[in-house]
Amino acid sequence: MVFKRLSPWLRALLFLLLTVGAIKFVSSFDVFSNSFFPPIGNFLSHILFSISSVFPFSVGDILYTILALLVFLFFMYIIRLIIFSKWKILGRNIRTLIYLLSAFYAYFHFIWGYNYYKTPIKDSYNIELDSLDELKQLADMYYERAVKYRELVQEDERGVFKMSLNSSEINQELKNSAFKVQTKYPEVIFTHSIQPNLKNSLYSEVFSHLGVSGYYNPFTSESQVNKRMPDSKLLFTTFHESAHQFGFAPESEANFVGFLMGIESDHFDFQYVSNFKAMRSILNRILWVDPMYVKGYIDFRYSPGMKRDREYEMEINEKYTGKTGDAFSMMNEAFLKMNNQEGLESYGRFVELLVGFNRK
Repeated sequence: MVFKRLSPWLRALLFLLLTVGAIKFVSSFDVFSNSFFPPIGNFLSHILFSISSVFPFSVGDILYTILALLVFLFFMYIIRLIIFSKWKILGRNIRTLIYLLSAFYAYFHFIWGYNYYKTPIKDSYNIELDSLDELKQLADMYYERAVKYRELVQEDERGVFKMSLNSSEINQELKNSAFKVQTKYPEVIFTHSIQPNLKNSLYSEVFSHLGVSGYYNPFTSESQVNKRMPDSKLLFTTFHESAHQFGFAPESEANFVGFLMGIESDHFDFQYVSNFKAMRSILNRILWVDPMYVKGYIDFRYSPGMKRDREYEMEINEKYTGKTGDAFSMMNEAFLKMNNQEGLESYGRFVELLVGFNRK
C-alpha cells in the first residue's frame, strides 16, 4: 500500500489530517449530523451518565485533573528525551501522541461534537433585524415579566434573590421544563436524553477568579457549575450547561434553550432568571448603539430588587476578578465607540434567536 511506503512521520500526520477531514466532511451532510450521529451519541452519553451520576462529586473535574497531570508528565518525559538526545524514542512517542489525538478527536465528535454541525435553530426563524425599536420593545416585554416574577421570589438577608429549590428539585424542574420545550417547539431538537446531571465544580474557587461560570464535560455527561456565583447567575448557568448536555453545542443555542426551559417552567425562580437574562442580553446589544437609553433603563426602570441582584453580581465579580464583569460597566467605552460602531450587526446570536422566536 502507498500508505505503508510513506515515512512514519508522514503516516501519522496524514492519519490526523484524514481523520479531521473525514469528520468535517461527513458532518457537513445533514443526514449524518441530524440522523446518523445522534442515536450513537445519545447511547454513549447515556452510558457515561449512568456511571457519573452515581457519584455526588464532579467526575469530570477529576478526569480533567488526571489528564492535565498526564500531559505534564508526558512533557517532562519529552524534555528528558531531548536532554539525552534520544531522538528515535522521542519521535516514536510524538507519533503515538498524534494517533491518540486523532482517535480523541473522532471519539469527541461521535459522542457529542457532531452537535456543532446539526441544523441550527436559527434556520427556523426570521432573525434579520434592522430596527432598534424592535429591540427596545423586546427588552420592555422581558422587563415587565422580570419585574413581575422578581416580586414573587425569595430574598436573603441583603434583599438579594435566593433560590428556593434544592439540587434535586432543580433537576426535576429542569427535566419537566425540557420536556415541555421539546414538545412545544419542534425546531428545538434534543439529540440527547433529558436527564440533568448537575454537579458543583471542585474548582469553583479557581473558576471564580478566572470568570468561569461552568462547563459541560461530554466525556462524563456532566454539567459543572461554579457554586460561588450569585443565585441569579448560578441558576441560569444550570439551564445553559444542561442545554449543552441535551445536545445544543453553540453557546448561543445553549443560552436560548436554557431560556426556553426557564420560561416554560411553572416555578417563579426559573421564570425570573430567564426573563432577567433575556432583558439584560438585549440591553447589552442596545448599549453599543444607544448607551444613554440603557443607562436610563438601569437607573430609573429597574425595580429595587433587580438593582440589588445586579449590584451583588458585580460585587462578587469584582471580589474575585477585580472587575465588575457586567456589560453595563462598559458605558464609558461605549461612548467612545459611538461614532465607530457597527450598529445592529454586532448584536449576539442569542439575541438574534430571541428576536426570531418572538416573531414566530
